[in-house]
Amino acid sequence: MALFRLVVVALLVVLCVAVLVLGFGMSRPKGPVVTARPAPARAAFMVGGRPVVVHALPTGTVTVKACHHTGVLPETAPYPARFLAILADPTFAAPMPVWTYAIEHPEGLFLVDTGTDPTYNADDSWVQDPVSGRLVRSFIRLDATVGEALPARLAEAGLASSDVRAVVLTHQHLDHTGGVPAFPGADIWTALAEDAAAESIGAIPWRWRGPATRIRHVDAEGGDSDTALGRTVFLTEDRALVAVHTPGHTPGSLSVRLRTDQGELWFTGDTSFTAAGMNPAAPTAGIHVDVPSLRRLQAWLQARPGATLLPAHDPDVPARLLAAGLRTPPIAPVSATP
Repeated sequence: MALFRLVVVALLVVLCVAVLVLGFGMSRPKGPVVTARPAPARAAFMVGGRPVVVHALPTGTVTVKACHHTGVLPETAPYPARFLAILADPTFAAPMPVWTYAIEHPEGLFLVDTGTDPTYNADDSWVQDPVSGRLVRSFIRLDATVGEALPARLAEAGLASSDVRAVVLTHQHLDHTGGVPAFPGADIWTALAEDAAAESIGAIPWRWRGPATRIRHVDAEGGDSDTALGRTVFLTEDRALVAVHTPGHTPGSLSVRLRTDQGELWFTGDTSFTAAGMNPAAPTAGIHVDVPSLRRLQAWLQARPGATLLPAHDPDVPARLLAAGLRTPPIAPVSATP
């Protein structure tokens, strides 16, 4: 039986390569996809009696292949086979929003991911590696204007990029790292496991990482988690805001938890594109590198009592964030308090 499965997988890989060579050789990167844009949203919370404001900031859209969005191969299929199937797929799913999150905490301004880079579609921005530019843009379409990039979204919300204390990258894919260069004074939290796997998971660090980038690694610096998950770094002294190593989507994927008086918020990156898809029995994306670990993480998060899940590409994020926050009395943003 094991030999049979190996032969089937090998044949599948050969088929995918053949389709890829025939199809990709004739294809050109497509332009941006125009779609309706969600508006930014914000909600107020209390943490230990102190006000905290969470902003959900849309930074353009991402469009992926249909079998990237929803895997068509068995979840037991090797990651390379699933990735080749994505490359060979001629169809695209509907565009998804790209959410970044800004958390105004009394101890500083923190970001979860940095969204898209508007230069992604410009050929001259790929001169360092035009082959990767052609390949990546053949199966991932990003559509963002300068006004939708994270620095502009922060300014629109009355926040200053220079005030950002730390950025947590849920993972290093291009639609999550595009804005990193705008925050040279902030700690950029990622994982050693993510760095080690960057090439094989489609991350392109040279597009966002410069000599002045202050990289820190949760899986190297973090201690034992106060959850059942991986190593944890507490980002604030009150321990309300934490980054947790949660491999599955990628080897170095991180999740962020904000514990408020109203309940927990979990910023989950691409653990699932939507909160509804967090059900471990539901179909999931075909791009995950470790599906068993991802399914365990989905089950754990889904069962978390009173938790609000805020993925990176869910169109229902604004409604879910507002439902979790305070109704009355209204609380001014932390940045406006004395």
